Amino acid sequence: MKIQIIMFGKTAKKFFTESEVFYLARIKPFSQIEYIVLPEEKISKTVQGEQVKNKEAEKFFAKYSQSNFLIACDPAGKSMTSEQFTQVLEKTKITHSGVTFVIGGALGLSNKILEKAHQKISFSSMTFPHDLFRTMLLEQIYRTFMISGNREYHK
Repeated sequence: MKIQIIMFGKTAKKFFTESEVFYLARIKPFSQIEYIVLPEEKISKTVQGEQVKNKEAEKFFAKYSQSNFLIACDPAGKSMTSEQFTQVLEKTKITHSGVTFVIGGALGLSNKILEKAHQKISFSSMTFPHDLFRTMLLEQIYRTFMISGNREYHK
């Protein structure tokens, strides 16, 4: 299964970048992964709120592989265990050639993206820095491959 991760804004701290590289390398033997970082829209006096999110949505849809199963990372999404997350990805392998995860910018995701999402997931009702969340998502994707293969990592 091909995995595409699309997010907004650069990783600010070196240790987060290192953790992203670490998990991307661990995922690579199991899946082709495309990691796309798009620039966040700037909030200004003339461009705010939904306008910012809609401009980011335009950038997203220019990169999103439309044949993929779309999972939006959203605080209002469904909370699940690692095993349930694995089941979602396992079912996705049967129905789609790939999966796209989208992580919003500072203001979250546009309704245009949320409406197109096949699944909305939440890792917690807490707020996390985007840099940390990226590492968390990558770790859970890696964990999925470990669960699927009955490997020791998950235990």
